[in-house]
Amino acid sequence: MAVVQGIRPRVVDLHEREARIFPRDELFDARGQSLLLPETRQLSAVDLREVVAGVELRALGLIGYLPLTSGIVLNLRPKFPVKNLWAMLAVADETYGRVLPVLRSYETANVSAPHQLLARGFCHYLREILTVGVARGYYQEPYRGHFKPKVNFGRTVANYLSRGDDINVASDAFAFSANLYINGLIKSACLAFLRVIPRNDRWQGERHLLLEALNALHVVTPVRMQFGDQTLSSSLPMWVRDSYLGALTVYSVLLGFTKVGFSYDAQGSDMPSFLFSLDEIFENFVRNTFRAPLREQAIAVLDGNVSRPQHPLFLDNKRFPIKPDLIFRKGKTVLGIGEVKYKPRIEEADRYQVISHVVALGVPIGVWISPATNDNPGLEYIGSIATGARFYHYRLNITGDLASHRNAYEITSRF
Repeated sequence: MAVVQGIRPRVVDLHEREARIFPRDELFDARGQSLLLPETRQLSAVDLREVVAGVELRALGLIGYLPLTSGIVLNLRPKFPVKNLWAMLAVADETYGRVLPVLRSYETANVSAPHQLLARGFCHYLREILTVGVARGYYQEPYRGHFKPKVNFGRTVANYLSRGDDINVASDAFAFSANLYINGLIKSACLAFLRVIPRNDRWQGERHLLLEALNALHVVTPVRMQFGDQTLSSSLPMWVRDSYLGALTVYSVLLGFTKVGFSYDAQGSDMPSFLFSLDEIFENFVRNTFRAPLREQAIAVLDGNVSRPQHPLFLDNKRFPIKPDLIFRKGKTVLGIGEVKYKPRIEEADRYQVISHVVALGVPIGVWISPATNDNPGLEYIGSIATGARFYHYRLNITGDLASHRNAYEITSRF
């Protein structure tokens, strides 16, 4: 997914789920064929609708730097502060799988991006380096021993002739190998990222890639990176220059030399573009934030979207298993269920969904959790039904300080 080389694309800023009207000829050719890139269409990231003024485009819950056509790029931004996005990503078990082979320029900011995001970006460049081969070149090294050309007469006299040794000489020889200073930086980066990536199956590919790179650089001495060392890539051959620059830029971010924000800025740090699904991030963030305080009460928070905890909706068949986003269970007793909805308001279908899950499981509590859209964050009692089950709506303020929600949500006191 790459825009046409040599043409600077027009960057259009959009907030999540914001609509924008484009002239029809910018999204369709003269024959009515779509100009959207095939990869963008496969992502189902935007929705198009014909209107009188042209074509209305609406972003569908993804944020990131998304190439739309060969000449238009969407910069999809969240409606809440970027520092809260980084905080949510650090908690939300994000796999960073939606990385695009197109560079995005991030603005400089005083916030730190999650280390796993940087690891995925570094591996994106490292894979390109290993594909074409690590850089090799000539480097000068001191030599002491029998005669070789380019004798350094000053060091030879001082070390040998003055001591009566007429055989050995001191000289500067040139060697051709991968033992270059810049490869030492790459090896140091591989070791650093190997320490921060998780040890699970989802990251096995990146772990193997880093180990493969360390094997290719086994003769190279690791070098600790200094501020500005990424510019040394300009001396490398053209076919590896961009990959080295990208990898070392990401490493410099990990070391704290530069920071990255989220809004597009032509003068910022270049990194691979990531696309994030706010629905998935918000759901995982809520689930993991519940787990820490409830673990002290021996209450497990399970994901009903995986097969093991699922329960049939009906008593006499298993045709429609229910899949609550949150299942609160103590031992073998289910205390309650929750549904996480990243949307401004809870709709009728969402209410019926939770009610049906509560009835099917026979639990006493059901809760909806959604972002706060105004000044009414916190827990709201909705009502009860004939079974005695009670229902609540928790509005999470994601525009404020997320640390205030880390200890416990108010709903935990209802168990």
